[in-house]
Amino acid sequence: MNSLEKAVELVVRWPARQQAQRMEVANRLDAVIKDCRAARDIWQGYLDSPGAPGDRWALVSWIGPERAKRLHEINLGAKGRLKTVADAAGPEAGRFILFEEDVIEMAYRQLPDGETGPDAAKASIAVMNERIKLLGDWVQRLRSAKPLATKAASEAAKKKTAKKPIHAKPAATKKKAKPKPAPKKK
Repeated sequence: MNSLEKAVELVVRWPARQQAQRMEVANRLDAVIKDCRAARDIWQGYLDSPGAPGDRWALVSWIGPERAKRLHEINLGAKGRLKTVADAAGPEAGRFILFEEDVIEMAYRQLPDGETGPDAAKASIAVMNERIKLLGDWVQRLRSAKPLATKAASEAAKKKTAKKPIHAKPAATKKKAKPKPAPKKK
């Protein structure tokens, strides 16, 4: 998620003319938040009715293949949306974006010794809540960012507000241009 933070930083610094694109990036991050909430609800659904204990090592055997598949589908959608956010941030962000980690807490992992399915679900819910908060902070930051003025507009504003120098030369001391001689007739 650190690489995505760099992309958000770049988008925050966009000029005023890109305000609509900035809001589109915020909307895409909102969609990822919805994905995180949907995944959190799947994990909570497992906690509400855990069923029979699964294999001691495989988390998917505890929560079931249907829930695991649904988490996987949500993760694919969320990753696609984050890739779109990274692409929108421009080529500068492209150097930083690496999606090596899953956005959604997946069920395709092994349980460490002593951890149960409900323990893993509680940990996954906590991680999803952290990501929802982080993404929400980024969305808020994007929406509250004051658009930067373009260079041309800021330079024009500086010229308008610039004061004339106090010690200007009087007009009488300026050199007069010599008149150009008329062209010779042939």
